[in-house]
Amino acid sequence: MKKKKIYHINDRSMKYQSLILSRHQHQYLGLPGTFEARYPQEIVFPNMEAGRADEFYSTVEGLLIDLEEESGDITDKVLEKVGKYVIFGAFMYSKRPYAAIICHKDPKKEFEYFKLSPSLFLKVHYIYIPQDALWMKYENLIKKIEQKQQLTVEETLDIAFVAKFISKEYGQFITESLAKSFRYAKLNEEIPKRDIGVLLGAMILKHFDDNKKIDELMEVIDMKQINEEIRIITREEFADEFEKIEKEKREMKNENIEIKNENIKLKEGIKQVAEKKNLDPESKKILNSLIIP
Repeated sequence: MKKKKIYHINDRSMKYQSLILSRHQHQYLGLPGTFEARYPQEIVFPNMEAGRADEFYSTVEGLLIDLEEESGDITDKVLEKVGKYVIFGAFMYSKRPYAAIICHKDPKKEFEYFKLSPSLFLKVHYIYIPQDALWMKYENLIKKIEQKQQLTVEETLDIAFVAKFISKEYGQFITESLAKSFRYAKLNEEIPKRDIGVLLGAMILKHFDDNKKIDELMEVIDMKQINEEIRIITREEFADEFEKIEKEKREMKNENIEIKNENIKLKEGIKQVAEKKNLDPESKKILNSLIIP
């Protein structure tokens, strides 16, 4: 079996990719609150059993979102697993949990209450985007890009997320088409172009195995330039923190110089006292010991 090549994306791009995927997906799916920060996904239960949530992140409003993605049916076993993740997250991060599942099969409902125990129920938000709706979004994008029309915020995000949620059967076609249209799209200014580029890059890696094709499409979306922008962003993002550290170091250095000068003055004063003729030998001995370096 042919081994899939991992296209080289630097660490900054990988971290940025994970962050913006969480942030923009939260926005795209219409989940409650404003995205704040990602949390570790690893879970260890009291019996030392290990688990891993698909996504844990917080909102400004104090919610902890547990966002799972399921390709099959939503069974009791799946809901029990999500319930464990929610309980763990609420305890570990001291935030109000919100459980949501991206469903690849129609769950026929938007919300469900599942009984975890006699006194504990889990409310789950189901998210399902029909394939025909995704095709309509795709056709709308191609039409507006060809006509050089300005995209809305949702349409700008559609470029990345239609490629993410389309069925595997059409993943390559949709991703390649959107990648080649990307440079001509008039994106909404609220969404940085590099964000959509990075997300498209992730979809290229998801849907393609052929090394040559991956390189070709990464070049089409100008991934090299996107990586450079991320490098600059990262440097600028930590510039204030770096300056703070340097300032603290300068202040510490100045403080040490001041202490050293004070010590010199103190020793000089002790030396002057020790040189007085009327001072008894024992006192001179003690004072001299204080000025030895």
